[in-house]
Amino acid sequence: MNKFIKRLEEKILNPVDDLSALSAEEQFKMLKVRASVMDNSIVPANGLLEKLQASKKTGIPLRVKFGIDPTGSEIHIGHAVSLINLKMLQRMGHKIILVIGDFTATIGDPSGRVEDRPPLTKEDVHRNMATYQEQAAKIIDLSDNRVEKHYNSEWMDDIKLSDWLRVIKKISVNSLMQRDDFRNRMRAGSSLSVAEMEYALFMGYDSVILKPDLELGGIDQYLNLTFCRDLMSNAGQKPEVFITYDLLPGTTGEKDRYGRYVKMSKSKHNYIPVMSTPEDMYGKVMSMPDDVMWIWYKALIEITPSELMLLQKSVESGSVHPKEAKQLLARSVVAIFNHFDKNIVRKAEEHFNERFGKEAKTIPTNIREIQYTQNNLRLIDVFREATGRTGNALRTLAIQGGLKRLSEDGTNSSVSVDDLMQSVSDSRNTNFRVGKKDFLRIVQGRTRE
Repeated sequence: MNKFIKRLEEKILNPVDDLSALSAEEQFKMLKVRASVMDNSIVPANGLLEKLQASKKTGIPLRVKFGIDPTGSEIHIGHAVSLINLKMLQRMGHKIILVIGDFTATIGDPSGRVEDRPPLTKEDVHRNMATYQEQAAKIIDLSDNRVEKHYNSEWMDDIKLSDWLRVIKKISVNSLMQRDDFRNRMRAGSSLSVAEMEYALFMGYDSVILKPDLELGGIDQYLNLTFCRDLMSNAGQKPEVFITYDLLPGTTGEKDRYGRYVKMSKSKHNYIPVMSTPEDMYGKVMSMPDDVMWIWYKALIEITPSELMLLQKSVESGSVHPKEAKQLLARSVVAIFNHFDKNIVRKAEEHFNERFGKEAKTIPTNIREIQYTQNNLRLIDVFREATGRTGNALRTLAIQGGLKRLSEDGTNSSVSVDDLMQSVSDSRNTNFRVGKKDFLRIVQGRTRE
C-alpha cells in the first residue's frame, strides 16, 4: 500500500470521537469545508461562526435540526450526507433534533419535481418509517441524551385552523411561486396542489415549534430552509442559521443533458442503502467511475481540502493508482456505516478481492440467465432491463472497459459502444460481466409471433 494512502487511511478510519474542545473557529472551519460549493451555502454567511462563538461563550450547546420524510422505506447514502455532518456536530457537543416528517411525507417534498408525487396514506408512511430510527442509528448516536426525536404529526395533527391562518397570512403567494420547479410544472401543464405549495410552510412551522439554532439540508432544500427562517422571524423568534450540502452523484456517474451528475436516487437505480451489507456497499463504491470518487470524498469523508488535493494530484501524477484511491474510499464508506469496525471493513475488502481481484476471468456457477424473445432488441436494451442501469450509464461503462464478454477459457474481451447497439441475437449463448457485480448469460427464448 502506498505510504501516503496508509497515513490517510489511519486518520480517516480513526476519527476523533470528541471534538467539543475545539474552538469555535476550528469547528467553523471543519463545518464550512463540507458545505455546498454553491454561493450562499451558509445563511446568513456570518451566522454559523457567530452561533458557534456564542455557544462557546455561554457553554450552551447549539440546537441542530435535521428533518427527513419517510416517503420510502430506505435511507440511502445520498440522504446520509446531512446525517454525517449532523454526527460531526454531535461530536462537537451540540444537541441534535431529528425530525421524522410523518405529516409532511403524506404530501411529499416538491423540490425539484417535474410532476406531483403519488399520495401516501398514513399507513404507507408508518410502514416506511418502521426502520428509520434503526437506519439513522447507523450514523447518529441516538442513545445520546442530547438527541431529541420528533414526528411532526405531534403538532401538525393538532394545530387549529385559526392558528394556521395566522401563519400563512403573512406569506405572499409571490414568494411561494418564486420557485423554478413550480413555474416549470405550471408551464408544462402539470398539476400543482395547494398542499405542495404549502410544504415549505409546514417545514418552517417545524422550526417555529422546535426553535433550532441551526438546520442542515441538501442544496435542493435551499428555498424550503429560507421559509424556516421567515416563519421563525414572523413568530418573533431569532431565525435559525442553515447549511446546505451538494447532492451526491449516483454510483453510475451518469450526467444529464446539461453535463451535471445525476443525483443518487432510488428511481435511477444508482443508490446504496445505508443498510446494505458491507460487501455490497464496498462493491458498489468500487464499481463507480473514477471521476465521481472525488465528489464522494468531499461529501462523505473527513478529509481536509489540502489532503484531498494531494490525493487527487498523486493519482494524476501516477504515484498513486486510481484503484488504490477508490479502495480507500470504499473502506472509508464501509467504516462510516458500520461504526468504524475494522474487522467488517477488512472482510468486505477480502470478499471483493476474492470475487473481482483477477478481473473476474472465471464464469460464476450462479450466473444469471437472461432470455430474450424479440430479435429486434439491441444488446443495450437487454442490459438496461436486466441491471436497471440507464443507456447512458451502460455506454459510459463500455467506454471505461467495464463491459466484458466472458469465455470458458478465461480470455475475456471488451464490449464496445458499437457492440451495444447490435442485435441481441448476435450475442445469444454469450456470457457477460456488466460492471463489477452483474454476470449475465444471454439465451434465446420462444420468439413472439
